Amino acid sequence: MECNLDRLEKNQVSLEVIATPQEVKEAVTAACRKVAQNLSVPGFRRGKIPRHILEQRVGRDYLYREAMEDLVARGYFQALQEHDLHPVTEPELDIAEKLEEDKPFVFKAKLEVLPEVKLADYKGMKVEKKVRQITGDRVEEELRFLQEQYAELVGAEKESLEKGDFAVIDFDGYVDGKPFPGGTGQGVTVEVGAGRFLPEFEEQLPGMKPGEEKEIKAVFPEDYPRPELAGREAVFQVKLQEIKVRELPELNDEFAASLGMGKTLDEMRQFLRDELQKRADQEAEREFERAVVEKVVDASEVLLTDTLVNRELDRLVHDFEHELAHRGIKLEQYLENREKSEEEFKKELRPTAEKRAKTELVLFSIADKEGITVTEEEINRQKEIFRPYLEKLSKRERPQREELIEDGIRSSLRKEKTVRFLVSQVEPVIVKEEIIEDKEEKEKAVEK
Repeated sequence: MECNLDRLEKNQVSLEVIATPQEVKEAVTAACRKVAQNLSVPGFRRGKIPRHILEQRVGRDYLYREAMEDLVARGYFQALQEHDLHPVTEPELDIAEKLEEDKPFVFKAKLEVLPEVKLADYKGMKVEKKVRQITGDRVEEELRFLQEQYAELVGAEKESLEKGDFAVIDFDGYVDGKPFPGGTGQGVTVEVGAGRFLPEFEEQLPGMKPGEEKEIKAVFPEDYPRPELAGREAVFQVKLQEIKVRELPELNDEFAASLGMGKTLDEMRQFLRDELQKRADQEAEREFERAVVEKVVDASEVLLTDTLVNRELDRLVHDFEHELAHRGIKLEQYLENREKSEEEFKKELRPTAEKRAKTELVLFSIADKEGITVTEEEINRQKEIFRPYLEKLSKRERPQREELIEDGIRSSLRKEKTVRFLVSQVEPVIVKEEIIEDKEEKEKAVEK
């Protein structure tokens, strides 16, 4: 079949496909075979029914329609392959003439395709890469964190509660004079000033004495996960049972050994330094990857259309809705609490959608240009993660879900490979953060 391409504005193309009379005749013959395989006629074996009998049974128009559908499908996909086109929208078909066996068959298709991408010269591109050195102060900070993690709460003989103390309280909460679910607690421990309760609630606890009762008023935040309480004022009747303080373990060899981080405190410090450095190096690599992709994308040129941006925008909104659902909130409630319309919300997200759409297109183009592919073995390894989920589905659902999962895995792995390829092609410009780690080294540096 002959396939002609005409490029229009905004990534639109018009395809003209011409099938020769011979190709039309072959398509009709194939349609007859297909229909004969699915038709039962007394006196004839299945698949061996003469054409004139088929025309009597189903009609010539039916056979021609089957042949035409086959020609359109094959011609359309042939045109996409010949011109290396990637559809964004379904094609608008224009079939002006009826199919006839002794004449060429012509149809047209109009559709939007992925835009051409003018890629930056990414090979040898210079990209800044930060290298961080863990300081002695950072190690000590981690030690203090571990001390707090393994601290014990002990009763304190204090006259009144202070910020930083732990209050053991009973409370009953009311909204509009009525109790509400979750508004009551007995023997609840609150770290005063930690911000884990309502801010106004915690702010009014300091100064209370053990055994004292107090009325506390507090307003739930507008974005509170429970919509029925968001923005509402609550009144709490609070009784302070006991004051506790955090008792930190001593930083010594025994503490180090108990955590399995070495036999001595010095060994523990070295262990922490190594772990923190490893974490810092991994984060530096992730930051470098992001910087590489961002620089290549910014330097490349792509004509984005509303179709592409809106598609990415829909994905962003869907992902956000999914995240809210885990917190028991609907998007409508979230927007209502912020006095924002869905249009305003999407307008705020649009720059992010544009950036993501452009990034996907640039990485897709680089993968195509460099021949980056994903093997079936790589896909199958990842699919095993979803095996328990797939086994719970019905036999009817499983093939469709498996195909969707496979497509998602292929796309994700290809993107990861492309990013790794880009990182291997650029020239990192190392930026060291010079850090003097301890007092002795600082003094030597000053002397120099």
